[in-house]
Amino acid sequence: MATFTDTSTDCAICFEPLSSAATLTLACGHRWHTRCIREQLAHAQPSRSQRLLFAGCRCAKCNAYCDHPALENLTRRTDGLRAKVDEWIARQLAIDAPEEWRRANSAEEKRMLVEEGRRSYAFYLCGACEEPYFGGTVECADQEEGERVRPEDRLCSVCSNKSQTVCDKSLEHRAFHVWKCRYCCNPSNFLCYGNVHFCNACHERNSERNRSRRRGETVSSLDAIPCTGESCLYPKLDGFDAHNNGESLDCEQVYYCACCLTDTTRNASLEESPGSRNLIVNPSGEQGTRGWTLNPGHCRWKVESMEVPIDSNTRTNFVSSYSWCIMYQTVPVHRFVRTPSQVRIEASAKFMGRTDCPSVFRMEVIATDAGRRILRRIQTDTLNSPVDFWEKACLILEPVEGLHQVTLSVSGKDSRFWRGDYGSKVCHCSIRVLGTEEELEGVLIQDLDEGRNNRQWLIHALRYGNFTMEVLFPILVIIFFWLLSID
Repeated sequence: MATFTDTSTDCAICFEPLSSAATLTLACGHRWHTRCIREQLAHAQPSRSQRLLFAGCRCAKCNAYCDHPALENLTRRTDGLRAKVDEWIARQLAIDAPEEWRRANSAEEKRMLVEEGRRSYAFYLCGACEEPYFGGTVECADQEEGERVRPEDRLCSVCSNKSQTVCDKSLEHRAFHVWKCRYCCNPSNFLCYGNVHFCNACHERNSERNRSRRRGETVSSLDAIPCTGESCLYPKLDGFDAHNNGESLDCEQVYYCACCLTDTTRNASLEESPGSRNLIVNPSGEQGTRGWTLNPGHCRWKVESMEVPIDSNTRTNFVSSYSWCIMYQTVPVHRFVRTPSQVRIEASAKFMGRTDCPSVFRMEVIATDAGRRILRRIQTDTLNSPVDFWEKACLILEPVEGLHQVTLSVSGKDSRFWRGDYGSKVCHCSIRVLGTEEELEGVLIQDLDEGRNNRQWLIHALRYGNFTMEVLFPILVIIFFWLLSID
């Protein structure tokens, strides 16, 4: 309770003398006309048509939340919703700013972060269960266009049948749901207006429309980018040959849940296809950057301890920085395969991004002949790195006449030009010859595929693996004494 006495003579809401009607004193110590403060709280009751705002539940003089026994019938619901929203803010901060949230040791530090989250995040009441749910940022929620969304179209992840089609635990796994952009086929990076998902490009197009509207210009609806149909690699709804892109709610779709792994996106299966062992040396940075050639300059791939585990064996991953970091490794396919021009080759890598800084990733495969002339070159698009889970990028190199070597190149960077290692991460880089065990019998050079202790593998390791003296020197000593024994 307050320890001071409010000496005001007028009600700060109606500006009439406090003596003209019944008054009450809030827990903070400020006096109001009972009728006026009740009208304020009644007007501040949450609505499904707008985002949740609790400013009207505060004392206008000190910003403390209104607290008085005579007002409990008006504050009980908003107090309950505020507590739930604060819980959501804490969950969202753990996703968006995990390092800051972990460093906040005291209750006061966490309270300050939650207070900042109240100013930054937008929450809405679900149109079905009327529970609060996270709906994007305040910057987008404040746009006039977004506030015209029908209340019944705003559904939390539990009530939305779209997320339930790919995930049985919609609430627990909501952070792992990969949604389609409403206006194109790309995976989304933004949630705005409580129920509209945007990719980076469409979000920027919509932001430009909003900037034009604020300048007083007349703007039209955001144009949808049509799906290309069969050539589109993203998952489509059962019974449909193309995605529906545009303004309507029907254009929303969950591609998959990364936690359940009930579906996949892009052209890659998360389950490994049958084939040979991985021909890439040091695929996840276990041995630093050995075996890889890095682009010159200060901005280069580095190795870090893996924060989001991918399996029980991998402990490290590569990480990029603020400008394009490029590294590549060349595999002499002719040393592993008897007829390189007759095999299918899979190149793949797992990649991901951070929660606090968006990033992008790109992968390229180059097939060359014995004279290092380029026979074929294929690459992925520039892919938005998923947040805090590993996704597989995959390229298939069909048989190439004259194939001698295959080069795998991976590129990554962050999207905000932050100095430091905030770019995309990569691990499990792989080049494999595809085929079942029966199909590969007689195709692979067995002594190379089964044992790496022979002369041909040593040549490959010396040429492409940057062999260290810890391995090379003992071998040379053995050869030296063997030659002495012959003499």
